[in-house]
Amino acid sequence: MRRLLRPVVAALVVAVLFVAALGTLMTVSAAAEEIQLGAAPSNPAQAGFTMFVSTERLGNEGFQPIMLRFRAIGKSFTRQRSLRILFRPRTQYATEIDFQFACQVTVPQGVKNYGVPVQVPHFYRWESCSVQVIEDGRRLGKVASKLAIPASVKDWGQYMSIGVMVPRDAATSTDPWTRFPDLRSIATILGEGAISEKADVPRLSDKQARKFVDDVVYGWARFRVIDEDALQPSWIGYSQLDLILAPYPLLQRIEQQQPDRTAELKRWVSAGGQIWAYAAPLQAAPSQATSSQATSSQTAPNATSFDSEGVSGTARAVRIDRERPEGSRPTANNNPPVGVKPLDGSTAGADPPSWLQGTRGDVNKSFRYWAKPSSVMTLSQPNDTSAIQYQPWNYGTYYSNSYAYGSSEKTRQSVYDDLVAVKHPMVQTVTKKKLLAGLGVMPYGWGRVVLIEQQDPFPGSFQLWKSLEMDKQKWGERNGVEYATGNDSYWAWLMSTVGQPPVTMFVILNGLFVLIMGPLLYFGLRRRGRLYLLYFLAPALAFVATMGLFFYAFLSDGFDNRARIRQLTWIDGRHPVSPPGDGQPRRVPVIDQSRQTYYTVVDNQRGLRFTGDAFVLPVHHSEMMNNYNYYPANDSRPGDFLIDQVGDDRLYSGDFLPTRTQVHYLVTRPQVGVSPIEIDFGGETVSLTNHLPTPLSIVGVRDDKGKYWIARNVPPAATVALEKASSNTLSMIALGVVDPDSTQMPTPYQNRVSMNDRTGIEERLLEFSRNPQWRSFLALTEVQADQFALRECVQDECVRMIGGLLP
Repeated sequence: MRRLLRPVVAALVVAVLFVAALGTLMTVSAAAEEIQLGAAPSNPAQAGFTMFVSTERLGNEGFQPIMLRFRAIGKSFTRQRSLRILFRPRTQYATEIDFQFACQVTVPQGVKNYGVPVQVPHFYRWESCSVQVIEDGRRLGKVASKLAIPASVKDWGQYMSIGVMVPRDAATSTDPWTRFPDLRSIATILGEGAISEKADVPRLSDKQARKFVDDVVYGWARFRVIDEDALQPSWIGYSQLDLILAPYPLLQRIEQQQPDRTAELKRWVSAGGQIWAYAAPLQAAPSQATSSQATSSQTAPNATSFDSEGVSGTARAVRIDRERPEGSRPTANNNPPVGVKPLDGSTAGADPPSWLQGTRGDVNKSFRYWAKPSSVMTLSQPNDTSAIQYQPWNYGTYYSNSYAYGSSEKTRQSVYDDLVAVKHPMVQTVTKKKLLAGLGVMPYGWGRVVLIEQQDPFPGSFQLWKSLEMDKQKWGERNGVEYATGNDSYWAWLMSTVGQPPVTMFVILNGLFVLIMGPLLYFGLRRRGRLYLLYFLAPALAFVATMGLFFYAFLSDGFDNRARIRQLTWIDGRHPVSPPGDGQPRRVPVIDQSRQTYYTVVDNQRGLRFTGDAFVLPVHHSEMMNNYNYYPANDSRPGDFLIDQVGDDRLYSGDFLPTRTQVHYLVTRPQVGVSPIEIDFGGETVSLTNHLPTPLSIVGVRDDKGKYWIARNVPPAATVALEKASSNTLSMIALGVVDPDSTQMPTPYQNRVSMNDRTGIEERLLEFSRNPQWRSFLALTEVQADQFALRECVQDECVRMIGGLLP
C-alpha cells in the first residue's frame, strides 16, 4: 500500500509546486500584460527545474517576444545548466516555410529563478507550438511539451497593430495623461471597425477601456498593452506594431531612467514606426522632468529590483531570486546593459537634451485635414460587431462575416446619428486651423513622432484620428512582404548569371546528339556491317549525353557561392543623437535596408548569419500554402527550415539556404552612426569629403539654394570640389537602384516581376530622388563585406546607395 501511495504523493507535491510557481509567475508578469503559454520539460522533478513560457498578448508577423522563466525545484540550481531551447510553431495546415527556432540559455548556479527574453520569428499563425529542452544533446522529458496558444496571441492577420504604453503609477496618479486610453474611435477609424453604440458614455473609465481592448473582436485593429517596466530590450520586439500610443511625459521619464530601452524605441521609429504622443508641449522645452514626474517615478517600497546577468543572445537575462508582492511594481532599470554607451557620448550623470525636442516638421504637409470624416466611414453599411473570421484554408486568410450570429442589425448611419444627437466627442469636428494648432510632428529617420497637445485626447474625434493617418502605415505596406499570397518582387532581384538552364547550349548539344545518333551512327554501322551494335550504343550514348548535359549545367554556374545585395542607407542629419564635441563627430540616425539574394552550389552547411538586431524577412515567391494541397501541420517533425540563435547572431540554415536555388531576404538595420559623407557649402563652391573605406562612384547634391551638384569617382578619405549640374542628378543616380532595370532581367523573370510590393523605405526614397529636399544628397558606392550573411561568396551586381538630409 505504501509503495502505491509514494508515487501518488510525489505527483501531488510536484503538482502543488507547479501551481504555486505558476501563480507566482503570473503575478510577476501581471504588469507586463503577459500571457502564460505553458511549461517544460514534461518531467520537472527529474530535470530539477521548470521553464515557464510567456508572451505578449498580441501575435503577428515579425518577431514574437517570448519570456523564458526558469525556477529551480529546491532552494536553488545546484549547478550551472547549459540548455538548448527548441520551438516548433505550427499553424493548422502545413505551410511552405514550417520552421523551428533554437536558442542557447545558460542558467547560473546558486539562483532560484532566472529569466531570459527571446525574440522568435513569426511568419504565420501559431495554432500550436511544441517546446523541447535539450541538455548535453539529450532531450529533457519523455515527450515534447505542448504550448496552449490563446486566441489573443494567435496571428489574426497583420492589418493594424497598435501598442498602448501605460505608466507604472497609473493607478495612483491624478495626472489626466495617466488614464488608460479610450480606444473606441481609433478602432473605428484605423481598424475600420464598428462604431461604438454607447452614445451615452462620453469617455470609458479605466476599467471599461481595458476591457474594451481585451474584448475587441471586430474590425482590423488589435492592441498590445506595453507596461513602462516591461519595455523591449531590442527594437525588433516592436516589429509587429504599426504605431504606439504613449503619453509625452512618460516618454521623457523613460528616456531619463531607461536610456537603453529608449534607444531601442528610437531605432524602431527610425525604421518607419510611429509614436503618437499626447500631453505634449508643441514648443520645444528643456528636457527637465517636473517635480510631479519625479515624484511619480518613485517605485513602491516593496518593489524588488532585478539584477542583470549576462547571457548569450541579443536579450538580457534577469535574475529574479525574490518575487515582488502582488500589486507592487518593479524598480525602473536605470543602468544600461554591458557594452552600451550613453547615446550622446557624455559621461554618467550628464543630462543630455531630449530626442523628443528635435526639429519639427510642417504640420500642413504632414497631416491631411478631413472636414467631413463621415464621408469615408461607409455609413450605409451595417454596423458589424461580429468577430473577424479566420479561414485556415485558402492561404490562411481572414474576413469579416457580417452575417454571423450576433451581428448588429443597426446601420452605421443610425449609430452615427445617435452620437450626433448627444454631441458625442467622437463626432465633433473643428476647423483645419484649430485642429492643426493642437498638433505637432517630429520626423525621425523614416518614422515620426506625432505630438498631441491634449492631456487626455480620448476617445478623440473621428476627424482627429483620420487626419493622423499616413501612407504606408500598415505593416504589409511598410515591409513589402505578403506571406499569404507570395511576393512577385522575389523575381526582380534574382541573379541572371546562375540558376538558369543554359537553353541555347542545350539546344546545340541536343542537336548534335540527334545528328550523331541518327544518320551518322546508322550509316556508319551499316557500312561496317555492324548495325546490331545500335541496340547497345544508342542507350549508352544517350546516357553519356544526358550526364554531359547535367555536368555542363552544373559547371556553368561554377563552384563559388554567389550573392547579390542592393543596400539602401538613409542618413537623418536633421535629428542628431549627439552633437559634435571633444574631437568626436556628430552621431545621427542611420537606417540600412537591403535586398539580399544568395545562391550556393555545393556548400550550404554554414547557413546565413545575420546580426541579432537585424530584422530579417524571407521573401517567398509563392503562396504560404501550396495551392489547395492542404496537409495537417505536425510539430513533431523538425521541418526543413532552422533559425538558430548563436551568440548575438541568428543563423538561417536548412531550406533557408538550399543548394542550387536562389533565396531572397529583406534585411533592415536601424542604428546610430556617423554620416559617411561630409559636405561643405562654402560660398559659390561645394566640396565633399568621403569618410568611407570604399570609393564613391557618383554623388549628387542639392544645396541650400536649390541648385544641383555632381562628382564622380571620389576615392576614400578624399575631399573634392563638386561640379554644377543642370538638372536633378539624384533622380538619375537612383535609376535602376531602387527598382532593378527590367531590361537586364531574363525573359522568364520579366513576365513575373511586379514592383507593387516595394517597402515603405523604397517608396519614399524613390519619391525623394524625384523631389529632393534642399541640403540633401545621394551617392553610390560598394557594399562592405560585413553586410554579407554568406561570408565567402562572389559578388554579383552588388551596389549600395546612400542618401540623406544634411543639417
